[in-house]
Amino acid sequence: MCPASPPFHRTLAALIGLLPIIGPTPATGQSRQDTLETDTTEVASTLESVLDALNTADRTATLAAEQYADLRARPLVLNQASAADLSVLPELSMKDAHRIVQHRDTHGPFDSVGDLQTVDGLDAATIRAIRPFVRLGPGAPPSLFPAFGTIVSNLTFSLTQRYSRRLDLGRGFHEDRFLGPPGRFTTRLRLDHERRLQLALTLDKDPGEQFRWAPDTQTYGFDHVTGSLALRDLGPFETFVVGDFTAQFGQGIALWQGLRFGKGRDPIAPAQKRGRGIRPYRSASETNFFRGLAGTIGLPGGWVLTAFASRRHRDASVDSSFADAEGPLPVRTVSGSGRHRTPNELARKGTFGETTVGGALEYHRSTLRLGITGYRARFSRPLRPGNTPYRQFRVAGHSTSMLGAYGTAFLGDYTLFGELARSPRGTYGGLLGAAMDGDYAEAIMVGRRYPYDFASFHGNAFGGGRRPQNELGVYTGLQLRLAPNWTLGTYVDQYRAPWLRFAVPRPTTGWEARGVLKYEPRPWLSSYLQARVRSEEVGTEYQRGGRRLEGLQREYRRSVRWHTEYSFSDALTVRTRVELSQHSTPQTDSQGFFLAQGLRWRPHPAITTDARIAVFDTDGFAARIYAYEHDLRYSFSAPVFFDRGRRSYLLIRYNPFSSLTLEAKYGVTRYDNRTKIGSGLNRVDGTRRREVRLQIHWTL
Repeated sequence: MCPASPPFHRTLAALIGLLPIIGPTPATGQSRQDTLETDTTEVASTLESVLDALNTADRTATLAAEQYADLRARPLVLNQASAADLSVLPELSMKDAHRIVQHRDTHGPFDSVGDLQTVDGLDAATIRAIRPFVRLGPGAPPSLFPAFGTIVSNLTFSLTQRYSRRLDLGRGFHEDRFLGPPGRFTTRLRLDHERRLQLALTLDKDPGEQFRWAPDTQTYGFDHVTGSLALRDLGPFETFVVGDFTAQFGQGIALWQGLRFGKGRDPIAPAQKRGRGIRPYRSASETNFFRGLAGTIGLPGGWVLTAFASRRHRDASVDSSFADAEGPLPVRTVSGSGRHRTPNELARKGTFGETTVGGALEYHRSTLRLGITGYRARFSRPLRPGNTPYRQFRVAGHSTSMLGAYGTAFLGDYTLFGELARSPRGTYGGLLGAAMDGDYAEAIMVGRRYPYDFASFHGNAFGGGRRPQNELGVYTGLQLRLAPNWTLGTYVDQYRAPWLRFAVPRPTTGWEARGVLKYEPRPWLSSYLQARVRSEEVGTEYQRGGRRLEGLQREYRRSVRWHTEYSFSDALTVRTRVELSQHSTPQTDSQGFFLAQGLRWRPHPAITTDARIAVFDTDGFAARIYAYEHDLRYSFSAPVFFDRGRRSYLLIRYNPFSSLTLEAKYGVTRYDNRTKIGSGLNRVDGTRRREVRLQIHWTL
């Protein structure tokens, strides 16, 4: 159990963490000039504020880390990027992205990145956040077909090779249950000609998987292979992709693949989206993408047409109980883990074929965006979710489809946006929102209605669940500029599930609120205080008259976090974090404590080190705490901390010259009250878990 008050050494550590705030003012830190020149080297603080808000190392977090790493290496061309592309930049809302494009269309191309300060509504903090991800470029695309010599002289080739493994192996390796070695190998190859030609190939093998050649299961040495050829700005053809790609349209109710942020520290930007259309897929994640052909063409009068066709095989569990039935055996669930370590996992690979055709037709004007999108998918095996009540209304049968209409209107300081979609059952799901952007305040309100029988196979809209289904809610966010150096962001989200959920026997209600008070008096000093509360009805069991009955109980999750970052100089930055958590039900109450001291040190311009030491003490998994930590490029790490122990890591990055980056990370977690870590085939016998990660990134 967590003690009533922290021991003396923890109290002393917390006081030491306060020294950066009460200590002397840095001599070199004050001399930094807040320029607006493009800088792609110091983006750690910006990325941390975005990635840390995800609180989990799921697929969304991994895609976010990969996307921002790619943006850091290849910044957007300020004079060519669309509003949809700009809207993915950290701390830049859809309204701000629209303002940049509108200013560019009205006043002509930007002469420097510093000209962003002339865009109405963009403050200095927002410009500082996005400047590492944009660069100056030509105001209009060059000739349709450049000379061969021009293409060759402007080609950029990059290679990324990563190897990682845990040093303390689990049961699956000790008992020879896994087929392959414990290391993970990831190789990325990319060839670019500006933004007009992009050829990418990603190969990945998870720990425990074999290197093998099996084309019948789409295994070519590496277990996961994804690649694409993308062409852009070829006359009326805006985008053409062969290979793997994602499709993002509207607010994501009908069709959205790839990255989609949920509720986080920014209360405004995640609640409103603008689809980026067709984008090549390069991630090591093995789900949520199409494979085939896709293209977007601009038509006269502001119309844009997109069409795509895809054929790919996904992992699924075949239901052998229908062995006597005619035709292909049905599947119950489509797997998203991407792991193929054991014979059973390998048997699920590529068993579910999906053929999908779809597209979108959009109408673009300076203050209005309208569109319709849809797709139809046919399956090689029928989907049978089973008779479990909470699965009753999921996608079933040999096919599915979706049709949606969406729009965004910019009315001065106000923005209206929404989407309405129809499922094959004839059920309608929708989202409607309004945002206001003033000199000292931003506000947003979003209402969503996803009925229990609204089954969107490729939807990924704003809300509390992974798919837009079985959820009704109202979200309200507010961002206030209290003073030149103070901002307050807060949101309240109220929602209801009108049907059953996993392990929840009845319809439920819930709400969530978060407040973040941020203080940034100087570019080298920032601090924030965050409070978060979540209340939700969850399933439980009662004993009545010797019988076990299912019911509901109210669960509360509360957390308070204080985080500060202080740069003594260009070479030394100190980070301190303290977080408290609480989880309570009518029967139980558990608490958690987390304290971390981080350090970034650059002893030489070519060497950067990141290190952190953390202690944690929680009353079990219920009071768990997530904490983002720096990782290799294209990687994400947010370990979950529970029970009692210590965590430390060291990350070293070496740039002997601008085209070569070498990275190495070592981390170890030690527990004081456990003798086994993990469960099942991943269980480690012992009190510690260590891992090592190595990476080479080379650009020619």
